[in-house]
Amino acid sequence: MKINTRAFTISFTVIFAVIILIITIWSRASTQFGHEFIDAFNSVHPHPFRATLSGLEVQEHVYGALLDLFYAVIDSILFSLSFCLIYNYIVGRGAEDNSDEA
Repeated sequence: MKINTRAFTISFTVIFAVIILIITIWSRASTQFGHEFIDAFNSVHPHPFRATLSGLEVQEHVYGALLDLFYAVIDSILFSLSFCLIYNYIVGRGAEDNSDEA
């Protein structure tokens, strides 16, 4: 059974983006929560408004959270689309192999 690529990509992207947005906002509001995760995330997606930088103004934290959200959306779209295409290809090949045997 093949996966609906559009539905899977949209649902995965929404879930992942909301999770990253919550962790980013919580990490920026807190002094201890999620800094290791956000540091790892920002090491792959560098930008000038990292949550661990001291002395950022409120609008810079907002810009940083929006950049993290943007990166999360792009990553989740690429990952979920790749996963669906590979999965559907494998399932399609399995269906072809089963029809040849019959």
